[in-house]
Parts: sequence; structure tokens; C-alpha cells
Amino acid sequence: MAGQMENKVDMPMGFSFQLGMNSKAMDAYGKLNDEEKRQVIEAARNVTTKLEKHRIVEGLEQNFC
Repeated sequence: MAGQMENKVDMPMGFSFQLGMNSKAMDAYGKLNDEEKRQVIEAARNVTTKLEKHRIVEGLEQNFC
């Protein structure tokens, strides 16, 4: 269990909410490797608007499904 806690990455709440609303994007996110997930989360942290976060989620759906 300690290993799982070390690999846990805190996802921004707004991004998490939008990802949860899009099952295709959530499935695509789940298929990413750890580094790809880290990059997506870092991108979500660096945006300032809801629209930008929505675009990241749409990108997951379109590019990885």
C-alpha cells in the first residue's frame, strides 16, 4: 500500500470533475502510462479556465480512443 501512496498524483478538482463527466476520456486516461498521466495532470494544473480544462479532456477523448 505504501507504494500506491507514493505513486498517487493529486489531480486538480475541476479537471477531475470534467474527466468524470466524459467516460471515453476517463477510459483513455486510464490507459496512459504513469509519465503520460503526469503530463496530462501537469497540463491541467497550468490552465486557468474551465474551457482550457475541457479542451484537455476532449483531447484525451479524441487522441487516445
